[in-house]
Amino acid sequence: MSCCSFLGRLPMETNDFVLKRLPRGARPWAVLVGGVMCMVTFGIVYTCGNLLPYLVSYFRWKMYPDMRMGSLIWLQTLLSGLPMGMVIGGLVERKFGGRIGALFGAIVYTFGVGSTFYSIQHSYAATLVTMGGIASVGSSIAYSSILPTAQRWLPDNVGLAGGVIIGGYGCGAFILSPLQTTFINPLDYRVNDQGFFTQEDLLERVPYVFIVMAIFFTIFQSIGLIFIGQPDDNIEVETENLIGTNSEIRVEQARVWPQLRTTTFLVLFLSLTCNATWVQLTSGLYKAYGQQFIDSDFFLSLIGSISSVFNAGSRVFWGAIADTTSYQFSMSIVCSLGAVLAFCLPLVKMVDNDVLFLATVCLIFSCIGGTFSIFPYITHKCFSKANFSVMYGFLQCAVSVAGLIAGLISTHLLNDIGFENLFILCGFFMLTSLLLTFIVHKTDLARLMISADQEHLEEDDYQIYQ
Repeated sequence: MSCCSFLGRLPMETNDFVLKRLPRGARPWAVLVGGVMCMVTFGIVYTCGNLLPYLVSYFRWKMYPDMRMGSLIWLQTLLSGLPMGMVIGGLVERKFGGRIGALFGAIVYTFGVGSTFYSIQHSYAATLVTMGGIASVGSSIAYSSILPTAQRWLPDNVGLAGGVIIGGYGCGAFILSPLQTTFINPLDYRVNDQGFFTQEDLLERVPYVFIVMAIFFTIFQSIGLIFIGQPDDNIEVETENLIGTNSEIRVEQARVWPQLRTTTFLVLFLSLTCNATWVQLTSGLYKAYGQQFIDSDFFLSLIGSISSVFNAGSRVFWGAIADTTSYQFSMSIVCSLGAVLAFCLPLVKMVDNDVLFLATVCLIFSCIGGTFSIFPYITHKCFSKANFSVMYGFLQCAVSVAGLIAGLISTHLLNDIGFENLFILCGFFMLTSLLLTFIVHKTDLARLMISADQEHLEEDDYQIYQ
């Protein structure tokens, strides 16, 4: 089976000055490879769990002796995306194209990370501005420019295309976590009884890791951006068959505001809020939790690296599953598994087994990959490719709401209820999302999709019998 037959119909033509020099069959793959190379650099948010003990220890040593682990979760909250960052990125992508949008976002993002070398030496607030604010806006713009560009090259496999691109985002920690730990803690120092590093040679290296990462990002982005080109917009391709001919035309041509008012968008927004709250609490605090019963910092960094492979690979896997089954089927499994894993984390500490903790965290990151692979898929299917980048930007505002919830919980509840009860609370967020997944088919746009599917089946049966 050829690559083309596996992926279905591909819009091979392009006016892009780089891609048109490549063989037609290689162009979609070049876009995917370039997109992954860029997205790897934007995945720093999934290293927050690895960075958090270093950063908190640095701030305690430098200026805030009473800072606790939960206080720094706000940095991950901001890195997960500012409310309108994705929307801005979607508008930039629609106006100027994927490469220009990604280039602009990459410059802003890398500047924000590099300038954290200075801000972290002055205050936590300044660090939130540079790394949490500037870098977050840049990554959001680039993210929402690269993703729809890749999906346009694979219109029959938007779940797979989105999974590959977002998989690169999730895979960033595979490179960055070992890089951070090897640079900051090459001697594998252990934390003290309170869970903080006190070795001055380690703490002095913390600001410089942002310079190292900025250099790494610049190299990868410079190569990847070369291949982020658009397919020819004049080529006529069939649009999705999930909404039906008449309904699809209305959705394609609809303005964004009416789509935001649909019950479909509301249910998806609430569901993503629950999933993302679970994501931020588990991914941001797993290392601080593991330090309570695992001594080796290298092993904990290894967990971050290996789990990122599951994060990335699962995004491709869940994207393909969504393509071949449905949003409800795939998301129901993700939510159910995520709830069970959160409930089981306190038991892992009781067993006190390093390998079991590794396996649990890897499965958690597999569910994280599923969350951020399936939601772009259903957004593309419900709201069409014409408005995807903007609508997904608005849907991503749920991640910011989730970050606010996760930040308040970790700041005000963690010290009182402990990690074990916090993770049990996380499980209930996923159960709530599971209930919302069960009712999404009853929303307005979803009913149109189901009706259209039945019409297409009847048409196919009629053609078969003729």
